[in-house]
Amino acid sequence: MPTPTSTPAPAERGVGARAALLAAVAVALALRIWEAWESSLWLDELHTLSHASQPSLAALLEAVELERVHVPLFFAFTQLFGGWEEGASLRWIPILASLCTLVPLLALTREVVARSSSVVVAAWLFACLPYHVHWGAELRPYACWAFFSACAAWAAFSERRSLALRTAVFFLCALAGIWTHRLMAVSVFSIGVARLFVRGPSLVPLWRLIVCGALAFAPMALWVVSFAEHATTTRLEYQEAHRGFELRPALIQEFLALPLRLAAPFLGALGGVWALLAKAGVVLLVATLGAALFARRASRAPRIESLTLRGLIVFALAHYAVVVVVAWWTWDRLPLQYFAPVAWALPVLVAALFDRLEGRARWLGAVLCAAALVLGIAQAGGRSVEDMRGAVERARALGAKLERPLYSALLSQPSLFEHVLPYRAYGRELEFREPDELPAPGSADFARPIVLLRRGQIAVGTEGWAPVLAGRRIVDEQHVDGYLTLFVLEPAP
Repeated sequence: MPTPTSTPAPAERGVGARAALLAAVAVALALRIWEAWESSLWLDELHTLSHASQPSLAALLEAVELERVHVPLFFAFTQLFGGWEEGASLRWIPILASLCTLVPLLALTREVVARSSSVVVAAWLFACLPYHVHWGAELRPYACWAFFSACAAWAAFSERRSLALRTAVFFLCALAGIWTHRLMAVSVFSIGVARLFVRGPSLVPLWRLIVCGALAFAPMALWVVSFAEHATTTRLEYQEAHRGFELRPALIQEFLALPLRLAAPFLGALGGVWALLAKAGVVLLVATLGAALFARRASRAPRIESLTLRGLIVFALAHYAVVVVVAWWTWDRLPLQYFAPVAWALPVLVAALFDRLEGRARWLGAVLCAAALVLGIAQAGGRSVEDMRGAVERARALGAKLERPLYSALLSQPSLFEHVLPYRAYGRELEFREPDELPAPGSADFARPIVLLRRGQIAVGTEGWAPVLAGRRIVDEQHVDGYLTLFVLEPAP
C-alpha cells in the first residue's frame, strides 16, 4: 500500500517556513538596496546630510535645535559615519533599522498566529510592500522610529519573556524613540490607550508602562506644550485669514486614499512600465485581501482571544487616528512618513487574518505575497518622485553649453538651510553660490550666466528671486519633475 505524501511532516513544514523567512529577509535587503541605489536623495535627506556634515557634535546639536522640529539622535548617529562625501551610501542606516524591525514584528506575529505559514506572510509583506521599501531606505529618522515603536509594542503586548526584560525594553525604546523623533510620544500614548482596554496577568503592568513613559518623556514635556500651543495658534490664525474653517477636498481625497497608500504610496509617479506593474500589483493585492475577508466571514473561526492581537488592533487604530488628527490640525495634510511607526503592524494583522482561513483559502497567502513582491519590484525600479540627482545632472549639461557658468538654487525649505544643498550632494565640482552671493550688477563676474535650480512653487518675481533677477533675465526654463525646475539667466540688455 503506498505511503500518503499529501501532508508534509511538521519537521518538513518547519524547514520550509525557515527557508521562506530567510528568503524574505534576503528579498527585503535586496529591494531596499535597489531603492537606495536607484532613487535620488530628496530635500529632507539633504537636510540630514547638512546636519551630519557639521564640523562637530556641538555644531550639529545647535543646528538641530535651531530647526525646532527634530531631535538629534538620528543625525548624531549618522554623523559618526560621514556626511556629504558619503552621501546616499549612508542609507545603510535606515536599511539596517528597517531589517531589525523584522525581529519584534515576527516575535509578535508568532504570538498571534498558529501556523508558521502565517508568520511567513507577515515577513513577506513587510519585506516587499512599497511603503516599507521606500521609507526603509530613506535617510531620515522614520525607519528608526518604526523600529523603536515595534519594540515598545512587543514589550507592552507580549506575554513571553520575563517582566523585567520587557519593562527594560519598553523604557529604553521609549527613551531612544523620543530622541529620534518627537512624535514617538504618539506611539507610546497609543500603546497606553490599547493597554487600557487589554489587560492580563502575563502582560507588563500598566503602571510600569506609565512610569517608564513618564521618565522617558520628562525632558520633552515643555516642548510638547509649546508645540501644541504653536500648532493651535497657527491653525486659528490660518482659519481667520481664510474666513473660517474649510475642509479642503484635496485633504478628503488624501484621507480616503490613505489606507491604500500605507501599502503602495506611489503608483503612476513611478513612470513607464514600473507604474503599470505597480497598478497590476495593487489590483492583485486588493482582490486577494477581499477574497480573504470573504472567506473569513464564511468560516466559523472563534473570536479573538489573544491578548497580544487585541492589543495590536487597538494600538493600530489609536495610533492611526491620533496621527491623522495631529497632522491635519498642524499641517492641514497627511504626510505619509508619520505613519511609519504604525504601518509595520499591518503585516501582523493581515497575517492574523490569513491564519484564520481554512482549507483551500490558505493559498491566498501565497498570492498575497506574490502581489507584494510585484509591488516591491515596481517601487525599487521606478523613478524618483523628487529627482535632485537628475536635476543636477541636467544643470551640469546646461552649464556645459555656457561660458564660465555659475550655479545656484532656490529651495522651498526652512531658512536655516543653504539653498545650494543639491550641489553639495551631486555637484561638488561645480562652482555654486547662494542666491545672495551671486555677482551684483557692475561687478567683474556679473556677465557670467547663471544656472538656477528651483524646488517648489517659488513664483518668479517674489522676494527670494530678488538677488537672482537683479539685472538679469530668464532665457531658458526646463521642468525636471513636479517639484524641480531649471532656469538659465543672463544679463539683461
